[in-house]
Amino acid sequence: MKLAVMLALVSLALCCSTASATVCRAFLQVIEHLVMGTLSDFEDAIEPFHPDLDMKEAGALMKMSLDKLPRQAKDSLMKLTRERTYECAQGWLQGDQPGAGSYGVVVSSG
Repeated sequence: MKLAVMLALVSLALCCSTASATVCRAFLQVIEHLVMGTLSDFEDAIEPFHPDLDMKEAGALMKMSLDKLPRQAKDSLMKLTRERTYECAQGWLQGDQPGAGSYGVVVSSG
């Protein structure tokens, strides 16, 4: 469960910072391949973000961990990610950007 929360926070941080709706869609594809696709598909999906070797290796390790989750958990994680990414992109398009802390992570008081 900690991995799922971390993944959701990373998704929101990247999509709710100064990123455009286009980046949100591109990053959502990365998450979809990370959770549901093959390692090769995931590696192809991250290339537009120009990751360094350490990032690629960390992504591969996360992919291997996620591959061990049951299908229902993966489906639930993707549902959460899609819903929150959509909401975040809508807020960005409307000029409703939340405050951002370090690395663009959304800071919440609650």
